Amino acid sequence: MEAPTGLFARRKTATGSARLQAWLELFRLPNLLTVPGDVLAGASVAVLAGTQTVNFWNLSRVVLAVLAIYAMGLVQNDWIDLAEDRYHRPKRPLPSKRISSSSAALAFLLCLVLGVLIALSVSRQVFVGTLLLVALAWSYNVFLKKRLWGGAISMGLCRGMSVLLGAISMGWQSAVLPVFVGTVTYVGCVTWFAEGENRKQIPDARIYYPLYCFVIAWLLSLPMLLYYRADITPGSFMLSLCCFLAAFLSVGYAGFSVHNRAIRPEQMRALIASWLRSLLPWQAGWIVLFDSTWAVAVMVVLLLFWPLGILLNKYFSQS
Repeated sequence: MEAPTGLFARRKTATGSARLQAWLELFRLPNLLTVPGDVLAGASVAVLAGTQTVNFWNLSRVVLAVLAIYAMGLVQNDWIDLAEDRYHRPKRPLPSKRISSSSAALAFLLCLVLGVLIALSVSRQVFVGTLLLVALAWSYNVFLKKRLWGGAISMGLCRGMSVLLGAISMGWQSAVLPVFVGTVTYVGCVTWFAEGENRKQIPDARIYYPLYCFVIAWLLSLPMLLYYRADITPGSFMLSLCCFLAAFLSVGYAGFSVHNRAIRPEQMRALIASWLRSLLPWQAGWIVLFDSTWAVAVMVVLLLFWPLGILLNKYFSQS
């Protein structure tokens, strides 16, 4: 009697593991690692420029709310793209039927409700901002995704709104605008390139647009950095500069590696994944400007997420 029981237990465990992997694929686990940094970057710059101290309870709830809404958008994206994915990506969880449409719909609803309720528990301003984030995600998935510039702008605004929510939760400061502009334009450019990820192509000089977005946004932040220089220690500034250089080099090298070369769809997807991971040092650079132990700790965690994302991308798609 023990052998059949043991076999049943192993099958049940294997089924459970396969189901978990399917859900992690649906939620694009490597992408989720890049989401908290948007909120934390906005909050750090707002605290640096303002007089408030960090409210970790509020900040943690904003991070959870944004993660939930981001997850909602990912489920909705795959749901709407189901017909296209049956042809281009038949191994995705929904076209392969590893996750049923009804289960995906339930996950979508749970993420939406959870994100909105958590935001409501923080403040009215965060609640309104979260509703705007939901509207942006819906507009991208339902109306604008197939419109080249419309899709790129709406997706960039989704990530930029996450930055603003972090700033709003700590007390709004205009100093966060360079972070917002850099995030919106960079993610918008990456989304624009992602529209062609399912076809062969030869990238031209426009492949460096994401790098330009980062560099120009950082240059725009220099007046802010000079204005608050008394609040930024030399050590924090050097750590921040190292993070930004890492982001610039990563984005630039990724573009250089495919410039004027014929690349296949899977290579383009790898490029998009690399660009998304480069958000991590970009976010870390803003966070560590705020001189505190927790900011350095968050910087280290985000930088560790970078190689972790590379490892996870072998098992879970980022684009």
